[in-house]
Amino acid sequence: QDSMIACAVGEMDLFGVFDGHGEDGTAVSSYIAEKLPGLLREQESEIFAAGDDEEQLFVPLNKAFTGTHESLDDVEDVDGLMSGSTCVTVLVVGSDEDRRLIIANAGDCRVTIATKGFGGKMITSQLSYDHSPDRPDERARIEGLDGVVGMVDLSLDPPKVISPEKTAKQEKDLGPVRVFFRDGVWMEPFDTCFPGLAMSRSLGDKILDELGVFPEPEVTVRKLKPKDQFMVIASDGVWQVLSNEEVTATVIESAGDSAAACKAIDDLAAERWAQMNDAPYRDDITTLVVYFN
Repeated sequence: QDSMIACAVGEMDLFGVFDGHGEDGTAVSSYIAEKLPGLLREQESEIFAAGDDEEQLFVPLNKAFTGTHESLDDVEDVDGLMSGSTCVTVLVVGSDEDRRLIIANAGDCRVTIATKGFGGKMITSQLSYDHSPDRPDERARIEGLDGVVGMVDLSLDPPKVISPEKTAKQEKDLGPVRVFFRDGVWMEPFDTCFPGLAMSRSLGDKILDELGVFPEPEVTVRKLKPKDQFMVIASDGVWQVLSNEEVTATVIESAGDSAAACKAIDDLAAERWAQMNDAPYRDDITTLVVYFN
């Protein structure tokens, strides 16, 4: 259900990964890949005017993300109410001597960058922040709007949502932390353990707007340095099973071939998923590798 994009948007270069979920997740992520570049193009002058000020950059980037989210209402045969997609984009702007990366993220895709340090050692830095429901600030927003953050214990009859703290105390593995409505808010069969979204920000998933699961991006800026070598943009199917450093090491072994690096990351992630699960399950895996030199 993933989609990705790499293209020019005016005087900017755009890279993005979109991880869909729900019955129409593929359609939602594909729509974002099609719609978002145009809305970013409309905001280009504001993006350049903001320079490297993250607060000022938030305004035009939020317009583009929110505009894409809202426009899902006008798309026929796509359910933006119960389906959605995470969204991470990187805009490369500026001249060769003053290039910078503008990262906008809503969800749990991730961007990392590799920089050559002393003695040629490669240093990995994370440029985006995952939006999981148990991140303290995200959880506070959701619970402040009467949402519930926790995991479903299917061993109970009937199943119930258990808090992260209680789950940890009982040393149970109940899967990822999710967002729910309180029991009884909706009619059967949606009156309990509903809907269970495993992220705190996304585009689409409009049923959860009222609980603070929104499309607003978290914006970070990185001025490119001469020692910066490459960045990796990937969906959480990679990051759930590989560390940032493992991903960097895999790219290094590919000796400057971005296609080979992407395939090596995808293959290694798929292998890890196979080792973790008895059943043939793995999350969707999408990877972009971008060299700067």
